Amino acid sequence: MPPSAAPSSRVLLPTSSSNSSLPKSGSNGALGGSGKEQQPLLFSSPARAAAVASQLLLRPQPAAPAPAPAPTAQEEEEAKGSWRSWKRGEGLQPWEMDIANSPEVQRKANVAQMYFLNHYFDSLRYLSDRRLRQKTFRAAHPHTPGALHAGASAEAASYLGRERALLRKRRTKLRLESFHIITQVGQGGYGEVFLARRRETGEVCALKRLRKRVLVKMDEVRHVLTERDILTATRTPWLVSLLYAFQDTEHVFLAMEYVPGGDFRTLLNNSGVLREEHARFYMAEMFVACNELHKLGYIHRDLKPENFLVDSTGHIKLTDFGLAAGALNPGRLESLRGRLEAVKDTSLIYRTPHERSSLYKQMRAQNVKYADSIVGSPDYMAPEVLRGREYGVSVDYWSLGCILFEFLCGFPPFSGGSPDETWANLKNWEKVLQRPVYDKPQDLQFNLSDTAWNAVTRLIDAPTRRISNLAGVQAHAFFAPLDLAALRSLTAPFVPQLEGDADTGYFDDFENPEDMAKYKEVQEKARNVERVDEGGKGAGGRGMWAGFTFKPTTKQEMQLAAATPKDACDAFSTMF
Repeated sequence: MPPSAAPSSRVLLPTSSSNSSLPKSGSNGALGGSGKEQQPLLFSSPARAAAVASQLLLRPQPAAPAPAPAPTAQEEEEAKGSWRSWKRGEGLQPWEMDIANSPEVQRKANVAQMYFLNHYFDSLRYLSDRRLRQKTFRAAHPHTPGALHAGASAEAASYLGRERALLRKRRTKLRLESFHIITQVGQGGYGEVFLARRRETGEVCALKRLRKRVLVKMDEVRHVLTERDILTATRTPWLVSLLYAFQDTEHVFLAMEYVPGGDFRTLLNNSGVLREEHARFYMAEMFVACNELHKLGYIHRDLKPENFLVDSTGHIKLTDFGLAAGALNPGRLESLRGRLEAVKDTSLIYRTPHERSSLYKQMRAQNVKYADSIVGSPDYMAPEVLRGREYGVSVDYWSLGCILFEFLCGFPPFSGGSPDETWANLKNWEKVLQRPVYDKPQDLQFNLSDTAWNAVTRLIDAPTRRISNLAGVQAHAFFAPLDLAALRSLTAPFVPQLEGDADTGYFDDFENPEDMAKYKEVQEKARNVERVDEGGKGAGGRGMWAGFTFKPTTKQEMQLAAATPKDACDAFSTMF
């Protein structure tokens, strides 16, 4: 009997569509409803209907939300103008375009697009792989009945058990407890880095843990999201790759590939001045790594030896992409400009190469984590970045030119006896940049060749004259002996001696008081950050960290999917 012909003994109780105080039948908390038209509730008697209705209405009701503030006259006029422009087909107003084109909105739009693309792609891939596994099982067990169930056979029970395990893995969310922490290998102002092993797969990773509240305080959220985006996008051996990204209420976590050879600063401290052939090799790899970052559409802007890691084969990987975004935050930019302005009247101090080298070594000895200190250093940053002017990828080539100078001379080109002297040297870089000349017999080996010095001056130069692409590097006489496309086929000058995939011998020992003394400034910075007034900011809302979580297809799923070749017409047959 159709609903319209319901017997009179039944009573239709109005649903939430007609009475906002009643709960929706079959509603979904995440989506706000099942998406289907609500049906009336049927009861056998008026008394029963009245009892249920009174029971529902007597339940505690949520407090009514506070009324929204009345819009101002300007807001009303803007809304009317926006509506009129839509009716005329004129599109968005200029102020609306400004909002739509803002970095925050653009990133959220990209995150939403990638979320749904990944969600449906992953779902379709799982369904295709599941059909393939079922086809493989039936081919291997032709006598199994049509409807698979655990009681059909021992083989069917085993197959269904594996399928249930895969489904559980797909539903499982990563947590800190999913990893076994082996030891700490890094410390920063916003968090720590641990060597960890994922319990389920046994894979080793470098697990970076950052405090949300601190990141919000220091306006560093965008930098962390940028690093996550770059790590997710990379598919090259020259950049450190991301294994997983997840979060809890207090922290965000980046599980990255573990690079066991330590950073290049440690290698440089132990080796001192590099031979030209070794400097050529490492610089060539650094140029190629930066070029891979540029191909992703990012500029690093804060390159220094600490940003390059040495892998198990002795080759280079670029890391630490926190500043690789479209613009520095206004506070930091104003701070950089202020430091340059503060030294505009500072007199330059002429120092011999020996003096500058010894002063730099002394500063690093006093503060081993000099590059991460509270004061910071512009040793490798291009002048146009510090002045807040427009710039392109060539600022990274300036930084690499400064690193090349340090490789060959033992100190950065603009280092001074104090941070202020370094800022003054950088402001007057054209006067300060000088070729070191050694005339004592025991020092003659440190004199640069003409081609090496020319490479330095072609990189540390004005933006319009600076080498600013990989083709220019390859064409230079200093790098001509190397084929930049085949660097990873060469044997590196230094190959780490490792005892296993979890060897931490090239990192500081955080249980050793001598090693921990190096982090005095970094720890002081962390304490200062904690003392910053919160200003009402917490760990940030859900929208602030939208799209942060990242979990690629597990190796087990990939191996199962690859067990039998796919038919060309079988995969994604539901999509096309």
